[in-house]
Amino acid sequence: MNVNQEQIRANLLSTTFWVRVLFMAIFILVLWVLSMALAVICVIQTLILLVSGELNQPLRRLAATSTDYLRDVVAFLLFVTEEKPFPFAPLPTAAVAASATAEGAAAAGSAVAATAVSPDSATAPEADAAGDVDDSFYDPERDSGASR
Repeated sequence: MNVNQEQIRANLLSTTFWVRVLFMAIFILVLWVLSMALAVICVIQTLILLVSGELNQPLRRLAATSTDYLRDVVAFLLFVTEEKPFPFAPLPTAAVAASATAEGAAAAGSAVAATAVSPDSATAPEADAAGDVDDSFYDPERDSGASR
């Protein structure tokens, strides 16, 4: 990469560069505030689910819209796009399915429980001839296909 001093000087004197840096600083602050708001939404939604057994749909829509906006802000900050996020562009709207009820939450909880390995499962650790169970995360002999 061959960059001469004239090119560097032109880049440093470019008003578009400094305007972009200013907007980036503003959106970094927006990102910080938004991350705090999303943390609060996460805690509140968890408490509502714990107490009522159902998700709060307006809060869920707010969270979905916020995450879409978060994506737009990060894309701008990382130079993925030159389009400035809201308020310089339309606020993204997220489509959220209204089917998340206590049944959906219970299904999510049972899906997590279903991923647990049962002792009879084929993915359970193997026992060797002495009955010792090899529960190591990675065993080169076992994982390479070599027999014991």
